[in-house]
Amino acid sequence: MSDTITRFKLRNGTAAAWTAANPVLLLGEIGIETDTRRYKIGDGTTAWSSLSYYIEGVLARGQASKMTSGTIAIAQAGTFQSTGLAATFDAASDYQVVLGTSDTFGLKNASGSTKLFTVQASMDATAGNNQTLGIKLAKNGSLINESECRAYTGSSGQVAKLFCFWMIELADGDEVAMYVANITNTTSISFQRGRISAVEVKA
Repeated sequence: MSDTITRFKLRNGTAAAWTAANPVLLLGEIGIETDTRRYKIGDGTTAWSSLSYYIEGVLARGQASKMTSGTIAIAQAGTFQSTGLAATFDAASDYQVVLGTSDTFGLKNASGSTKLFTVQASMDATAGNNQTLGIKLAKNGSLINESECRAYTGSSGQVAKLFCFWMIELADGDEVAMYVANITNTTSISFQRGRISAVEVKA
């Protein structure tokens, strides 16, 4: 007696195709978005666009870095400001997050919905001897004070290594960026390398 192998395929299409057709799935019927790997389960009455996704197949994420030096002019001691530098976006690992447009050392939520992210930022920098430097995250240009981190350059101009992180809710189009400060005085910051990343947090 030979075994019979049965193959079946779930109903599928791109996100755009589902939205355009906007069908009503049967009770228990599964519809898969082939380009996002998300899916919905029908209830027999609700149209596709009004159904919630059952499980997010892939977490939104993005990261950018600058691995070359740069100078950040400081206007006022102790005041956090944009780096004014341009980071390089890692297009090989991104999903629904893009490089910031209002701040190019930042990231933008491009998922189409509000999401909670864990955001991390780091910077290696100096500003001469005995300088206290700081970094802090900012959402749409508004500082998130709880994310602040400081480091000291020491008496021999050592490189200060700064790292901060915070969970931040971003609506579609919101941006998060790394801001910097020379806490001690207005000596320019000599930036050596830095990075920022955002990864969606699932409930």
